[in-house]
Amino acid sequence: MKVRLNYFLKIVICLLLISPKSYSQHDVLVYGATPAGIFAAVNAAKSGNSVLLVEEYEHIGGLMTGGLSFSDFISTEGLSGDFNDYRFRVMAYYQTKYGVNSKQVKDSYFGVNAEPHVTLQIFHGLLKEHQVKVLTRHVIVASSVNKLSEERHQITSVSFKNLQNNKRVDFSAKVFIDATYEGDLAVAAGAEYRIGREDRTEFCERFAGHIFTDKGQILTGGTGQADAKVQAYNFRIIMTDSAENRIMIQKPDHYKREDYLPILEAFHSGKVSEIFTEDATGILRVQPLVNRKADINDIKNAAVRLSSLGRNYDYPNGTREVRQRIIQEHKQHILGMIYFLQNDEGIPLHIRQKARVWGMAKDEFTDNDHFPYRLYIREARRIMGNEVFTEHNTYQAANSIRSVLNTNSVAVGDYALNCHGVSAPGPIYPDKTEGDFSFVPQPFQIPYGVMLPKHFTNLIVPVAISSSHVGFCGIRLEPTWSSLGQAAGIAASLSIRGKMTVDQVNIADIQSILLKRGGKLIYISDVEADSPYFEATQYYGTKGFFHDLYHLHEMVLKPRVIHKLQYRDASQYHDFQPNTVLTKTLANSWIKQLPPTEREDAQRKLSAKSWTRGEFLNELYQNKMK
Repeated sequence: MKVRLNYFLKIVICLLLISPKSYSQHDVLVYGATPAGIFAAVNAAKSGNSVLLVEEYEHIGGLMTGGLSFSDFISTEGLSGDFNDYRFRVMAYYQTKYGVNSKQVKDSYFGVNAEPHVTLQIFHGLLKEHQVKVLTRHVIVASSVNKLSEERHQITSVSFKNLQNNKRVDFSAKVFIDATYEGDLAVAAGAEYRIGREDRTEFCERFAGHIFTDKGQILTGGTGQADAKVQAYNFRIIMTDSAENRIMIQKPDHYKREDYLPILEAFHSGKVSEIFTEDATGILRVQPLVNRKADINDIKNAAVRLSSLGRNYDYPNGTREVRQRIIQEHKQHILGMIYFLQNDEGIPLHIRQKARVWGMAKDEFTDNDHFPYRLYIREARRIMGNEVFTEHNTYQAANSIRSVLNTNSVAVGDYALNCHGVSAPGPIYPDKTEGDFSFVPQPFQIPYGVMLPKHFTNLIVPVAISSSHVGFCGIRLEPTWSSLGQAAGIAASLSIRGKMTVDQVNIADIQSILLKRGGKLIYISDVEADSPYFEATQYYGTKGFFHDLYHLHEMVLKPRVIHKLQYRDASQYHDFQPNTVLTKTLANSWIKQLPPTEREDAQRKLSAKSWTRGEFLNELYQNKMK
């Protein structure tokens, strides 16, 4: 009897070993708890889907909880959707804690410049509110893909290693969203990707390839040739000048003074006169936050750089070990440089003394020696799709001040085409960082297709989007990625609900839900989500109604008012003026752009009464939505 039991036990064990692998199933799996990943997860969950959010690092929030607290955009009018919900929660937090008219509320700049620990608290609250399951410290190791045909690939499951116990866990889902900065899930599934810069001739982009610029002007000497180099990385250090809350940086292990001696020449030559500044006269850019803190960043094309130019080329395709080495090298460089600047006798005494008022914020990153959790990955892989976002997507439309129209828009960008450089200055221009450029276009639209990798039926990528290097340099910002993440979550839900692939989802349906959740499809400076005209103006703006609202020959452009460093007032001639009386000339120009089946009814409504611009578009929109 005992022998027979042992025999059957062996059979059971063998059957378990050869049986199909058991997967934990979810409707949507999001890899990367970046802000884009968080908003993707929340929006998928809002539609009743079961959502799993998986993160490699211990803390969620990506760069916004890992050092980058001074978010990059130009005007608040370009912010929308869940990013606005986030910043309104930030303002509510500071108002409750310090008072509505407090300095903290003012210094948060409408909730955008939050302290990292506050952002972390808000992100945790959002995920809990929408019942999103979160797994941290899990890194992707493999992906299973079903090739439906040569051109149609479906991800069936993804495997992760638990970094706490080294055990492998497997998850399946109907739709996968890769919200990592590096595009790791997409690459594990075999998606096509690019690293580095295109040749200037590939997409006919002005700022492509090997390049030198000065104040937006392209200089001679650049070849325009492609290469595999990526723009520089650095940490965004949270520091304070509050004696009660600061911790001075001590000499790091393995510190080598000789590594920083070239900095002295910058002071002796007069190229640098300060250390902590808000402009290019210094080395460390002070970006003010709440409670006497600052987000310390690299200064583009400065004589001394916080970024480590050229030391990150192996990061995008690197193993986890290679990436960790590069992260540690950047950390060592930054801590050593700040220690040198604050303590070395070669630095003029009065400059050292001014610099020593700054220290690490004692109440930030308390479990990481007060050092930021995340390296600022400005650019890594770009996952290629059939649609590629390039410099041309930001160009000005013909006979309009607005950027080129994109009717498939799911997000708005409002920043410069901005690269912090890829290579250190060389013999051609000893004072110019190779690869550095900055050019400010008008606010632009981002189409849904740039999130859809080639050949994949159930994969959406809102961060490492399909783009050229130059195009990516205009999108690589947390508010923009957040908008794309929100759209990705909505698209995933529609895919599941309609039992269709992510590229079959009706973009108009994505847009409709986005508008109801405060997302923007086009930049309109005077109609926000709380306006009764919001949905109508966004809808018809995306149809091109406002591209000729102002005539170029009548415009008088003025310098934009600066509010705080790069933050400006709204882009000029991008307002709608919904309460202005509608002229028949403008109304007829709109009616001509309507589908033929809607024109007669619109003309009848126009003749019935006097309208304001907003009222008329609202009437058209409400009838269309019936």
